Amino acid sequence: MPHVVLTGAESTYKTRLCEALSEWLNMITVPEYAREYMRENELDVTGLNEAVFTTIARGQIEQQRSNGYYDVQADSVLFDTDGITLAVWAADKFQPAAEEFSSVPEHLHYLLCAPTNRAYEDPLREDLTRRIELHQRYVDMLDAVNASYTILNEVVFEDRLLEAKSAMKSWGFTPHD
Repeated sequence: MPHVVLTGAESTYKTRLCEALSEWLNMITVPEYAREYMRENELDVTGLNEAVFTTIARGQIEQQRSNGYYDVQADSVLFDTDGITLAVWAADKFQPAAEEFSSVPEHLHYLLCAPTNRAYEDPLREDLTRRIELHQRYVDMLDAVNASYTILNEVVFEDRLLEAKSAMKSWGFTPHD
């Protein structure tokens, strides 16, 4: 079975979807490294600079490696973001994205969360007013690497979850009873 990555602009239900899908499928979820790192180091978006980004990027890539992201034989895992997020983030804030960020194994499927829902403030979010622009960058990036993805457009979380479950069923995932 493939790995699934939830990706997209800020405040689009990625983490909530990951948690709900993990429970539904009884699958391991790999959390967003940047959020964990920033909380652990008591940073907010004002403390974000290229050195912090580089540290986060290294941690994200290592977290992916250690959870079988690149291994087609590994058990299926849900990833709350991956290198595509790093690529979009780097290109937007700091530098051209490293090729390593956008190296997408063929056994991945993406659930791209569209910014159709209401955004929620959070000290770790900085681009809530640019979500539509950033969403297009995700689409462009996923297209550029020829990734398999489904855009989740539903506005309400429960409907978006049903949309995600439908996509995952079409990829061969079935819930554990």
